[in-house]
Amino acid sequence: MQFSEIPGLEELKKQLISAHKRGKVAHAQLFAGRPGTAVLPMALGYASYLMCENKTDEDSCGTCPNCVRIKKLVHPDIHLHFPKISAAENKYEKVLAEALPRFREFVAESRFGDLEAWTRKYGQENKNILISREDSRQMLKNVSMRSVEGGFKILLIWVPELMNPSSANAILKILEEPPEKTLYLLVSYNYDNLLATITSRTQLVNVPPNTFEEVQKYLEEKGIEKTKAEQASKLSEGKIGLALHIAEAGESHEYEDFQKWMLECWNKNLTGLVHRSEEFSKSGKAAQKTTLNFAIALIRNAVVHASGQKPPVQSESEGAFIGKFADKLGLEKLEKVYALANEALIHLERNSNPRITHLNLSLDITRILNG
Repeated sequence: MQFSEIPGLEELKKQLISAHKRGKVAHAQLFAGRPGTAVLPMALGYASYLMCENKTDEDSCGTCPNCVRIKKLVHPDIHLHFPKISAAENKYEKVLAEALPRFREFVAESRFGDLEAWTRKYGQENKNILISREDSRQMLKNVSMRSVEGGFKILLIWVPELMNPSSANAILKILEEPPEKTLYLLVSYNYDNLLATITSRTQLVNVPPNTFEEVQKYLEEKGIEKTKAEQASKLSEGKIGLALHIAEAGESHEYEDFQKWMLECWNKNLTGLVHRSEEFSKSGKAAQKTTLNFAIALIRNAVVHASGQKPPVQSESEGAFIGKFADKLGLEKLEKVYALANEALIHLERNSNPRITHLNLSLDITRILNG
């Protein structure tokens, strides 16, 4: 993957290239950002630049043998470590052999995909996946191997926050004292969940969301109609992965279910709220996050409306609902609800209990609406 394939973020690209030119490439770097942003593409673009045989001052060439192999994730000196189902030592190789081709396909198809998108591709939506102690043993093995091409040897660890404690502790020494020309690229969506001993041994590379204009341009280049691209971009908060999901989903009617939810809160319908939280917990992690993301987008649009501006909506009926909702609650209450919904999403991304998280959010909103 080349930097040119990643929309925007030009300053960050320049910083990474400059570090290489100055010989200041940190041996362990933590690429961090929110799900749906360009965290993984940026780490892969950086790996391609470092390994490229014909790099320019701005990018990798994209055509040399190293670039071609990295794009397919088959370069012998780039070792991939990612969450998968746990396995005993005698079954680890089989689990890895089954998961690795799917992970390569996932990255090729969903550059901005998050953990939930990976579990769907992997076919393990209802199982706990992690980076296990066996994975850490594989990392130690990879570190001890000599570079095949004689250049950098890179360990790319995707979602390191899902390392269990024994796995995380097992790699501390190699993070602190790596062999020559060995690099660790950690790609995280919730790096606060990492052990402090891990983060203290890495250089943080913050990957911010894209601008609205960058997201819209990217969607249009993918063949998405301009109006739909504009609407999805405004709802995505700079997360290209979310924008793609919204655009591909077509006209959304999530606001209708959201309206029923708010009415249950308004009417203090505790039985209905408990039932709703139970159904929410059964829907799977991907659907749970989608539900909250759409709710947050709707609340944000109501805040915009209450502030006297025109929010982006996907249909006239949704726009009418947003207007009524904003007028009914007012700006102060909407801002409180918006903050609570964002906090709930963060808890969910950190693997909190979905039923309890949703029910607590519902009860907090009930108190605000009836306060």
